[in-house]
Amino acid sequence: MKEYSIEEQFAIVALNAQDSRHDSAAKNAAIAGIAAARAVQRLLNEEDKPDAAEWERKLREQLNIVKKMSRKTRREVETDMADILKAEGILQEIPNLLGCDMNYYTANVTMREYKSEPAVYQSIVEGVRAVIEEQEEVSEKTVVLFWLFRESGCLHDIFTVEEQEIVQNKLSAAAAGNPLYKVILEQEFHSAVWLLGMQFVNGKHKLFRNPYLEGINLMFPFLDRRQAIFIDMVIVGTSVSDRRSAAIAFLEKNGHTCEEIKNGTETIVKVDNGYYRIFPSARSFKIPVQGVELLPVYR
Repeated sequence: MKEYSIEEQFAIVALNAQDSRHDSAAKNAAIAGIAAARAVQRLLNEEDKPDAAEWERKLREQLNIVKKMSRKTRREVETDMADILKAEGILQEIPNLLGCDMNYYTANVTMREYKSEPAVYQSIVEGVRAVIEEQEEVSEKTVVLFWLFRESGCLHDIFTVEEQEIVQNKLSAAAAGNPLYKVILEQEFHSAVWLLGMQFVNGKHKLFRNPYLEGINLMFPFLDRRQAIFIDMVIVGTSVSDRRSAAIAFLEKNGHTCEEIKNGTETIVKVDNGYYRIFPSARSFKIPVQGVELLPVYR
C-alpha cells in the first residue's frame, strides 16, 4: 500500500462521511485540519529546525492564517485535496446517508458525501490505534495525527474514552521529553466563529483546559460527523433480524455498502465506514409512521 503523507492520511479519515456539497461545522474543522497538516509538514521538513520557541512562533503564525481562512479559501483547500484523493482512487462521492432519512427522500432532496476507500481508511485508523499497544517511543507522525484528529473532532471514531486516557498518558510523557511534541500538542487551529455556529457551546469559554487531550472532541464528542436517520417500514410482527435486513436492503438500494458486525451479544451494521445500531421507532406527522432509527455507534 502506498505511503501517504500526514496531510493525506488525515484527510482520508476526516473527510469520510462529510457532506461534499454543503458547509458544516464538522467539515470546516476537517478542512482547517488539512490546512494545519500542510503547515506542520512544511515546518517539519525544514532541514535546519530552529529552537522550540522559534518553531512555536512559526507554527502559531501559520495556524493563525488557518483560523482566518475565508469560505472561498476553505473550499479551495477542500477541492484541491479531494481531487488528489479521487485521482488516487481512495475517495469518491456517494449518496449522503442523511438522504436515506424519510424527511429527505420523500422530498426528493439530493445529497452527496465523501467516502474513503475502506481498506486505506482502516489501515490509517489501526496505525494510529497501535500507539495503545506499542511500548516504543511515540513517533512524530503519530503525535501530529493525534493532534489533528483531536482538534477536528475525530477521536471518538478511533478511540474509546478509556483508550483516550491511555493515549493521553503516553503523549504527555512523550511531550515531557520532546519540546517539539509539546509545542504541537498545545496548539489549536479551530475557529471560535465556527463553534459559535454550533448549539453545543452554551456559554462555555474554557474549552481547552488540557492541551494534550481536551479539545473540541471531548467537549463536543459527536460534532455532527454522523447523523441518526429514520427509515419508514412496517415493524408490527417483524423480528430484529427482519428489520435489520429490510434496512440494509434499503440502504444498499440507495448506493451504500453494508455489513452486519457482531458486537458482543448484539449485531450492529457497518454502513460505508461508520457503525450504526438499528432500533424500532416511530415519527409523528399527520399520522404516526412506523420505522427504524439508525443511531451512530462511536468507540
